[in-house]
Amino acid sequence: MKNVVTILKGAVPALALFAMTQCTTAAGVSGDEKTFIVGPQTADCTGVAPMKCLQVKENTSGDWTNFYSNIEGFTYEPGYEYVLKVKTEKIANPPADGSSIKYTLVKQVSKTKKEGTAASEKTFIIGAQTVDCSAGAGRMKCLQMKENTSDSWSNFYSNIEGFTYEPGYEYVLKVKTEKIANPPADASSIKYTLVEQVSKTKK
Repeated sequence: MKNVVTILKGAVPALALFAMTQCTTAAGVSGDEKTFIVGPQTADCTGVAPMKCLQVKENTSGDWTNFYSNIEGFTYEPGYEYVLKVKTEKIANPPADGSSIKYTLVKQVSKTKKEGTAASEKTFIIGAQTVDCSAGAGRMKCLQMKENTSDSWSNFYSNIEGFTYEPGYEYVLKVKTEKIANPPADASSIKYTLVEQVSKTKK
């Protein structure tokens, strides 16, 4: 009987220590806070499929990196740089194509308007004919473009994503312009994307 009591006396502290260790471990996994700086533009990236990624860094001196997850409770608006406090939690059994970490907004520390870096919209008038033009080392056909009816036509050396041109028609387009951070040497530093085709008039 004494042996049983002695064993139990030894086992109780051991069990208590085990329980305390388990609690400490669980607390360590539950969550951690980080400070994220979120850039004023998203970037094209590829997860399971092509998508738009937030640009995130943890220090002002760091480089922007693609952020493939979402931050629960945070609403992003292009053209603003954010400083966020974010809680990170490990997900026990994440989906095969999902992040193993859940991000939740704790506090939006700041939201700063960044002029010149945000995407902006412009109205383009596209002429009914293209013209021969030179870009870099090659010859090409340039759209004729102006922003106001009173302006002169000018050569447009880029393309407008989502827009299909048909000769003989004059177009009025709403176009989104975005600065490209590191464009190729022979390419435009601005990306143009069609927002709306306002009109298409036979000429």
